Amino acid sequence: MSEQLPAPDFDAQNYVRPNDKWICGRACENKACRLGPDKKGRCQATAECVPTLEKKSGETKGRWKCNRAGGACESGPLPDGTCCSPVPKCSPVPTLCNLRGRVTLAVVAATAATLLILLGGPWRGDFINPRPLSDPHSSAAFAKLHAATNRNDETCAACHTAGARGPAGLVSAALHASPKPWQIGKLASAPIGAMTQIDAACERCHTRHAFHQANAPREVSCAFCHAEHRGAGRIATPTDDHCALCHGNAEAMAAAAMVATSKFPKPPVGLTQIINSFAGDHPEFRVHADKQRDPNSLKFGHALHLIGETNPKLPGEKKLDCAFCHQPDAMGAYQRPVNFENHCRVCHSLQFDAETPDLHLPHGDVAFVSAFLRSLPKQYADFAERSGVKVAEEQRRFVERKLQRLGAEISSGEEFERRVFFSTATRGSTVSIGTVSGPERALFPGCAYCHEVKSTAEGRAEITKPAVVEHWLTHGRFDHAKHSSLACTKCHQAEKSRETADIILPTKETCATCHSPRGGVANSCVTCHAYHKQQPQLAEK
Repeated sequence: MSEQLPAPDFDAQNYVRPNDKWICGRACENKACRLGPDKKGRCQATAECVPTLEKKSGETKGRWKCNRAGGACESGPLPDGTCCSPVPKCSPVPTLCNLRGRVTLAVVAATAATLLILLGGPWRGDFINPRPLSDPHSSAAFAKLHAATNRNDETCAACHTAGARGPAGLVSAALHASPKPWQIGKLASAPIGAMTQIDAACERCHTRHAFHQANAPREVSCAFCHAEHRGAGRIATPTDDHCALCHGNAEAMAAAAMVATSKFPKPPVGLTQIINSFAGDHPEFRVHADKQRDPNSLKFGHALHLIGETNPKLPGEKKLDCAFCHQPDAMGAYQRPVNFENHCRVCHSLQFDAETPDLHLPHGDVAFVSAFLRSLPKQYADFAERSGVKVAEEQRRFVERKLQRLGAEISSGEEFERRVFFSTATRGSTVSIGTVSGPERALFPGCAYCHEVKSTAEGRAEITKPAVVEHWLTHGRFDHAKHSSLACTKCHQAEKSRETADIILPTKETCATCHSPRGGVANSCVTCHAYHKQQPQLAEK
């Protein structure tokens, strides 16, 4: 392919190069001169002809002639040594490139001056801040906490080290930053969410916040998830895009799986797999995926208490339901622990004497129960006095009558104590009413009916303390108050649970019925998960 030829009217001598700062031309005619300026911008063209020294063979001095590009000039040089045909004197004129440079320099100087004025004046804070701070960082308490850093009624230096140093401090901080402002390549390749110096300022106040679980493959900047200067109100909360920085990255999850976490055991897959949405690829809750069982030794069945035909009525002829035992705590998020006195005693009154229903066995201490049984005469006497029997002789006869009745059914005090601790019978002795006879319902079947009771080497009873798990979903949070419009059995299949080992928590699919795009309820990561793992506060020495 041949090279492109220049246009017929192209004049190489008058060609103005775009990078030249000056051009020689006649300002009044707006014409360029044939010979351009030198490097200093001085015009060089004086005549059409240029004196040239010609020497013939054998000559030592030679002879000057005037020549030009088209050939020799008609007349020789003048007496002063200049050639004929002078051209009009040219004046240097700045080119467009030169003008652009001057304008750029003026703009840069004006910008620098404006920045220095704005950064050094009393309105510096309003100029720097893109938007107001959140409420926690703009409160009077925060300003009082960082009063030493104040400058012009600001607390910039509480988070920004150079915030109180003025323009010089800001420039110095920029020049000493890593990477530098002019290191475009390093800035472009810097990892997203990398830790910065401002994170050290965050940790000065938020001392009890750990980063994440122990298997986190990297640390992420506080400001990456919690962006400030977004206006008043709460500070910005993380979004699913922030969580996806690690949980949506296969390499990050593979690195997390390789971290040894003996304190926080995890399955080979589950916590370390890629998660894009709760309703989609979020794993099943571990209590169900691992088929965990409740370790509580207490013998309990929800079905028996909810649909059992022999359940006694509550005061006011009310039927036993979930809300009677499971009552919300002060915050309404979780349920208070179930205890015997408030929830169980109304049905399990620990009565041991049908003729004295108001005298109950104590609960919660084996030694106390044994002491109570071995001091029955004293317990009956005190009960008689509480019941209004004040005369000592009447109290003595009351006690004898009670002991004689117990003696007719129980051969010894040791047998009575064994029955109290180890019996699981729900039926008592046979009772005849007219022509109908049958065993009566036991008022107190024995501790072993509900508890795991063991016998020690000395023959004493030992009751295993119930192990009640308060929170099963340890990696997530839940708020019962926000679900109060739903029936308990909508999520908890209590009416089908017959064993203590049953964990009747809802499955992920049950939750995703509402917490999904199709359900229309919030389903982001932060809806259920708290990113930070708070460290226990150390006791003061």
